[in-house]
Amino acid sequence: MGKKKERRRKVNKYADEGAPEAELDFHGKGVLYPEDIERICSEFLDKCRKKGLKRVLVITGKGLHSSEGGPVVKPVIVKFLNRDGRVFRFTEARRDRGGSGAFEVELNS
Repeated sequence: MGKKKERRRKVNKYADEGAPEAELDFHGKGVLYPEDIERICSEFLDKCRKKGLKRVLVITGKGLHSSEGGPVVKPVIVKFLNRDGRVFRFTEARRDRGGSGAFEVELNS
């Protein structure tokens, strides 16, 4: 009998392209006020800049289990990232990185 052909597994050569170098996850942090959310995010961005990181992931969650008023963390983070000078740009994360419950953030040099 002939040799069995080895099946090669397809590898996405772009899978790690632009992958976040660090992440901040707000899940499990308990009840947070807007100033707490901003402080935690600011400290995280400071640490990332000091380490020379360029791309980070901020996981806010979708806010589906928040108070009656809807999402709490996500809107605060959007406002914060929009006005923070360390942030070059940010977008909703890819689906496999959290989708609408996370942001991929690119930091200024």
